[in-house]
Amino acid sequence: MYKYRALFIDAGSRKYWVEEYPVSEVWGPIDLGVKLHLEVYESFRKPVYSPDNALVIGRGLFAGTKLYGVHRFTAVFRSPLTRGLHVASMGGAAYQFRLNVDALVIQGYSGEPLVLKVYDEGGGEPKVEFHGVSEEGVEGVWSGYGGERGVYALQKWLIDKYGDFYREYDGRSLLVGPASKYTCIGAIASITLRKSEIDYGSEEYAARGGPGSVMYRAHHVVAVVYGGKFDVSKTRPRELSDTRWLNEWFRREAGENYPFVVIKAGTKYRYNEKLKTGGTLGGNYPHLKTATPMFNFNTIYTPVGVREKLHNMIMKHIWEPFNKEAIETRSWKTCGEPCPIACKKVRKGRYKTDYEPYEGMGPFIGVFDIHLAEKNVEKIDAYGFDAIEIGHIVAYLFDAVDKGLLRPEEIGLPSKPYFNPNDFRYEYSRVNSELASRIIDSMAWGKHPLLRLVGERGVRSASKILDILYRERVEALGTRFEDLAVYALFGEEGHICPNYYWTPGMIAPLAILGRYWTLYSGVFLEPEEYAEKSFNRAVMEYFDDNAGMCRFHRKWGEKYLPKILEELYGLENPVELVKKRYRDIMKYQELARAEPVFWDNNKLIDFMALAAKEYGHEEWAKKFMEDKNSAAHEWWSIFYKKLRELLST
Repeated sequence: MYKYRALFIDAGSRKYWVEEYPVSEVWGPIDLGVKLHLEVYESFRKPVYSPDNALVIGRGLFAGTKLYGVHRFTAVFRSPLTRGLHVASMGGAAYQFRLNVDALVIQGYSGEPLVLKVYDEGGGEPKVEFHGVSEEGVEGVWSGYGGERGVYALQKWLIDKYGDFYREYDGRSLLVGPASKYTCIGAIASITLRKSEIDYGSEEYAARGGPGSVMYRAHHVVAVVYGGKFDVSKTRPRELSDTRWLNEWFRREAGENYPFVVIKAGTKYRYNEKLKTGGTLGGNYPHLKTATPMFNFNTIYTPVGVREKLHNMIMKHIWEPFNKEAIETRSWKTCGEPCPIACKKVRKGRYKTDYEPYEGMGPFIGVFDIHLAEKNVEKIDAYGFDAIEIGHIVAYLFDAVDKGLLRPEEIGLPSKPYFNPNDFRYEYSRVNSELASRIIDSMAWGKHPLLRLVGERGVRSASKILDILYRERVEALGTRFEDLAVYALFGEEGHICPNYYWTPGMIAPLAILGRYWTLYSGVFLEPEEYAEKSFNRAVMEYFDDNAGMCRFHRKWGEKYLPKILEELYGLENPVELVKKRYRDIMKYQELARAEPVFWDNNKLIDFMALAAKEYGHEEWAKKFMEDKNSAAHEWWSIFYKKLRELLST
């Protein structure tokens, strides 16, 4: 009987041990995280930075095999942003996790910043070493080391300090930057190494919900250095390491050899012959067209003609240079594991260019130049920010200054940004990029009181405080701070800003958002249908993350991996097990008082009302036009009721 094995590490007592679980109970890191947080740590009863906010980081049951795209690390934790249980993941980082355990569980709090060294000498007995460092030392490295800063500098410092380990054990690291110390939106970074040197462009981040902030502030762990000599394939069905068996199985099930199935399913992320491009940035901008979010989602209010002009600017100054520098040069990399899709499109030998970071530091903040955006993308990556959330924060602050709720000097800016989409010119991009850079620097190091407030609390909670601090301006303008932001709501204070898509699924009442655990295509449906489709999508995204599978492989993985789990692992109906665990997540959110709640600002209502019009749902568009608040309540309530029905069955 196969077991899921977890290595528990107590950063406070500096002890470690291994626990095992039958796969019928736990077959992946989310299963483990939900079980531990709900039944063992009861972290819902405690502060978000409690030492009992265990950080679970694990791989799925397919890691260590010949399958492609199955070496993701998935992190599970209580989010300081949403206040509920959350999930984040990163590609490729489990490939070097050659230990006889499937997950790390970090608990306890160290009195000093800690580097954990985790390894297996090959005999199947994992070992952990605890190395303390000083606060001043960590900050000094983050400030600059080896010509780098932030997580890149930390990785270089670790290579110099533990070079022999990296070489002997083919090591890799989990890292946090200053954003994890000074904000609630810190990411965990992992950088691919080639012969103990940084392989720029293939780095990965588990970012959504602030896992890096939990790693540093709840446990005081600044890095996990790991590697090993254990043959993980020994703990897996031998068929999954037999390429002939895999080809025969896929020929029987799919009609083609396994590699062809993978490549065909990953066309968008490798190379789309029709569009002559590839990757998320190359594919998304031609697909989204005028629905591309710009200027803090303020383009939902602008005429289509204005949006067309701005989208043309995107295509000329972002999309075309991307194709020239990344696609035509075929500068493509993987996340660190062997994979035929090679989704990382790298420009100028360094810049991994994906849609969401470049959208967040690009059109969403009024920057329509890929080379200006790249400077800030590199900066937020180095500081270890959640790229999506920090993009929303910068846009929110720009919007507040543009509308007069804040003055530039109150957030350390020398001037106002150009933030009116109706009269925007390409030349304004440089000003906005430079202003964004100042905000990012200040927030990363906690330098400015107001920016630190937003970084510590997030835009929803901070807005309530800003409404009080600047009450006279709020009343004079008739606009509250929270009316500028778009986010999904959880409980009284929790929230998360959405991925950059104008779609109701990004703010619908679901257990976990800020990921693709929802229906995220550009449609507007009846709420019952939308709830069912969103729930089914959330279940399969859970499946992907629990399996440690890259979602760029989901077209083949979601179809065939459940069958393999049943056939080779004896796991009966794994998708039904996922549905039960999703119900457990909702139970946790309720206990943590972080369950979905109704939209609390005018912009969220407009987001829905204008989406109904944009996507041609005449009945709901009419309802919103007649009474948008009543229509919003009706849609939200029906959606949530249907979700609860689905969970109860």
